[in-house]
Amino acid sequence: MTHTVAIKDRTRERLLVALFVILIVVIRSAAFVFWEETQFDSDQAVMGLMAKHVSEGRAFPIFFYGSNHILAVQAWLAAPVFLLAGVSVTTLKLPILAINIVIALLLLRGLERYSGLRPAAAAVPVLFFALPAPITAAHLLEPSGGNVEPLLYALLIWMTRRRPAWCGLIFGIGFLQREFTLYALVALLAIDAIDGTLFTRDGLKARFAMLRVSAEVWIVAQLLRYSSSAAGPGTTIADLYRSHSNVTELAQRVCLDPQMIPVGFGRIVTEHWPLLFGTRPLPMRDYAIATDLWQGVAFGWILPAAVLLLTLFGIVHRLLRDRAWRREYDFCAYLVLLGSLSIAGYVVGRCGAVDLLRYELLSLAGAVGLGGWFLLCVESTSLRRTWLALVCACAVIAAVPGTRLLYQYVARPQVGAKRLIARHLEARGIKYATSDYWLAYSLTFLTNERVIVASDDFVRIATYKKLVDEHHQEAVRIMRKPCPGGTPVAGVYLCPW
Repeated sequence: MTHTVAIKDRTRERLLVALFVILIVVIRSAAFVFWEETQFDSDQAVMGLMAKHVSEGRAFPIFFYGSNHILAVQAWLAAPVFLLAGVSVTTLKLPILAINIVIALLLLRGLERYSGLRPAAAAVPVLFFALPAPITAAHLLEPSGGNVEPLLYALLIWMTRRRPAWCGLIFGIGFLQREFTLYALVALLAIDAIDGTLFTRDGLKARFAMLRVSAEVWIVAQLLRYSSSAAGPGTTIADLYRSHSNVTELAQRVCLDPQMIPVGFGRIVTEHWPLLFGTRPLPMRDYAIATDLWQGVAFGWILPAAVLLLTLFGIVHRLLRDRAWRREYDFCAYLVLLGSLSIAGYVVGRCGAVDLLRYELLSLAGAVGLGGWFLLCVESTSLRRTWLALVCACAVIAAVPGTRLLYQYVARPQVGAKRLIARHLEARGIKYATSDYWLAYSLTFLTNERVIVASDDFVRIATYKKLVDEHHQEAVRIMRKPCPGGTPVAGVYLCPW
């Protein structure tokens, strides 16, 4: 009877914690999903247009329009949502929100199932992913190719690691969508080596079978691209502006300047992590979020630094004391390796530059892994309480600006500049225009293609350029600077062709 009650209590705890985590993810995402003006650009719009074309049966994209890498998974996920609920920024981002929720739940379940933590305890390190600062949250919700998906693939690879065919299929798809999924494979092989299974007959056989399936997935994708709509409806691979595959892209992102590597790691600590974990005071507007609010606090770096030092102390102390590896460490170590490899790849691939946050989001997984590992290793109640208090303080620093941002949009709804421009174009009966990349595809998506705006500097959808060229007599130019005979509209000018 006691055992039955304990099972019921654990099940109830698991359900309540899962609901709590889901609620946290939805709240921190709401401003970006349900208010289009918060953050929406042409990269996201291109993915939305791809999904619209798929839902209407007008195109068959394999990769992101205009390129030969970044598998069009997000477009295919959004297409059925468009059919059911219409075309909008919200319906475009709903599948990405669902992916965020799934990742948070898989992290929670992984720390319980593979590491043996109670659900309530596991929820604390999961906060590093479930409750990031607004700038990071915005990146996790961008339908611009694959910011958040590598973490999903990494978790699925771990869950299917004993099933080579499924594991290979997931890795193959993940690598095609975003090369960062490669870090998951390397981390998995490292864990296999640590627990001694990698170099056994069965272990080698399983990994070769996995890689064979992944190679088959890659080959199929390369064959399908020849029949795909590579740059919009009615286009082929011949219309690509860039024909590099993801393998070529990966090979090109290798820094051969060893002097920049230590500089890069220094910038990770002083610039990248403070931005990623939301401790550095920064205006959100600098990261294309439509608000005057800031995130972070002065000297906020002290809290995550204290968490990191305490975490490393607890883990290293336990490992040195026991001089043994427990199987419960595997999942946490996998996440830590995933984040560490991501950092190393970021530094090497960017030659010391750390200016693009979307290229390194897997440190969040590393933080979750370190937190879970600490809770496994440390038995001292006072140390655990100190650590929990510090992590919760970090979560508060991240949550406050996110809450203020959501309140701002709930209390004072506003119409974004791009939406105002789109309305003006439609009101004037304008059906064709040109503009720079960052306006062109956003306006086309917001008007649901009732106005076709072709990019005059960076072409991803060749179809639009052809259409506008054919109707140039009735087209206008949308410019950011005044022009003779131009009409000012929401910060831009409608100029004669």
